[in-house]
Amino acid sequence: MVASDIADAPLDRLIALAQEKGLRVSAVGAKRIPTGKSPHSVAVSPDGTRVYTTDFKSGTVSVIDIARAAVVKTIQAVEGPYGLAANPDGRALHVAAPDSEMLVRIDLVSGIPTHSGFGHAPYGVAVSPDGARVYLTLALEDSVLITDQFAKPKFAEIHGIAFPTGVAVAPDENLLYSANYFADTVSIVDIAGEKVIATVPVSQGPYGVALSPAGDRLYVAHFPFDSVSVIDTTDRTVTRTIPVADGPRGVAVSPDGTRLYVTNFFADTVTVIEL
Repeated sequence: MVASDIADAPLDRLIALAQEKGLRVSAVGAKRIPTGKSPHSVAVSPDGTRVYTTDFKSGTVSVIDIARAAVVKTIQAVEGPYGLAANPDGRALHVAAPDSEMLVRIDLVSGIPTHSGFGHAPYGVAVSPDGARVYLTLALEDSVLITDQFAKPKFAEIHGIAFPTGVAVAPDENLLYSANYFADTVSIVDIAGEKVIATVPVSQGPYGVALSPAGDRLYVAHFPFDSVSVIDTTDRTVTRTIPVADGPRGVAVSPDGTRLYVTNFFADTVTVIEL
């Protein structure tokens, strides 16, 4: 089976819904960069010079040079890649692959992926600020697993989160934010206490999430509902909605907080938004 034959369960029906809605409203002043086939998630290198996307249908990771606004390298990763996070040291990427029940670590120097199967279906992935811990959303198990870069030890598992997809970790690693796709909410989790402490209502289909460098804003991509919500993490309310066309699924913020990158799943592009 090739990657393009893999069913994107359980969200296949949403593709038809997006096509029926026919929403094509672009973010004002935004430009787009071509990616691989069906970009799912996006991450930014620590120095801000590269953007990476997981390309669902091709099973690859695209490496985009920001200055050139072009893909400069394609890395074979795993069939049906979903979540993506860049390691803080800039030397590795972490890819979640639910169909394969794997966490994949890609060495950016050699380009070699290390596949770790561990009997769970991870959807989203985030890395701690020191790179020691990896957070994986287990959507089908309504939980977030905390492990290492190779999914070996189980440091903790936080339960009671409704079908979590995207995940982000606060700069001080006190709080975790998860998008609860079918509940139309974002959960705020006390990591040390291993419990949900607040829930923020958002519009339909919250999928990918990303924090600003200061941790004061959370960006939520709504798939396939063509928008990105902005949440004030102090007030825990939605303060702005940014229209983004063609199935926004993954979202990332530049290290200096000036740009937002959003994958356009149906258009094979990344939208770049000046903040």
